Amino acid sequence: MYAVIFVCLAGILAHVHGDADRQLEGKVAVVTGGAKGIGYTIVENFLKNGVKTVIIVDKNRARGLKAEEQLNCKHGGNRTVFIYGDITKDLDRVSEQIFQCYGCVDILVNNAGILNEYEPKKTIETNVMGTVLWAERFYNCMRKDWGGKGGTIINIASITGYMSDPFMYFYRASKFAIIGLTLGMGHEYNYLSSGVRMFAICPGFTRTDMTLSQQLTLDEHVEVFSRFSEVARWQSANHVGEVAVLLFKTASTGTAYTVVGGAPPVVSPDRENTTVDFILSL
Repeated sequence: MYAVIFVCLAGILAHVHGDADRQLEGKVAVVTGGAKGIGYTIVENFLKNGVKTVIIVDKNRARGLKAEEQLNCKHGGNRTVFIYGDITKDLDRVSEQIFQCYGCVDILVNNAGILNEYEPKKTIETNVMGTVLWAERFYNCMRKDWGGKGGTIINIASITGYMSDPFMYFYRASKFAIIGLTLGMGHEYNYLSSGVRMFAICPGFTRTDMTLSQQLTLDEHVEVFSRFSEVARWQSANHVGEVAVLLFKTASTGTAYTVVGGAPPVVSPDRENTTVDFILSL
């Protein structure tokens, strides 16, 4: 059913936007937090589908250099470039370096983020302000009404941004904000003048270093969250990377798409509620 819905949606969207900007071949992309996890799989899937250059921005220098080496060895052509940078501190330096070397890029993937319920301030600074400010900088460079050539901004949000359950509420708040940014800045009205498409991907439980090696919730919730996560529909990070390619070719601007359990993406609902009865039954 999901596949049928998405195919129908893609057909409708084809009438709204042209196909010229939906091809990855020859594009220049920037992926924040692209040295591992979902970001890394997006980089790799972009390279597989003909992107000319992918610039990885990551605050872990060793990991970024390793990713650059691995991807260039695998995909050739020095098509992967690593730039060291923390999205909360280095926007001016990194964006200036990118624009000087490549002009205004075609794609920005706002992927960098953290999940630590014991650091709400850092969570908001990274996940919200980092995403907002990078989106603003690249949006203004891309927009056709300001002399740019248009482009696409992909924001990596989460199903937590519209789900209701008792866990990860600071992380949830940050992802809720990212969805709000996408629905507003990416609205069709703004696209008509700017030529900048913006959509969000909202992954469900995804196997990454972050989700498999660290505590995802507060101590008081650990036991019940463990049971909650056991019944969740998990998926691989690479599936999200593959979906990013699919959505680049088909997604509507100003929309969020859910990716859960390895299933095809669907337009995200307004809200998904996890009831108290369900939590108590775990």
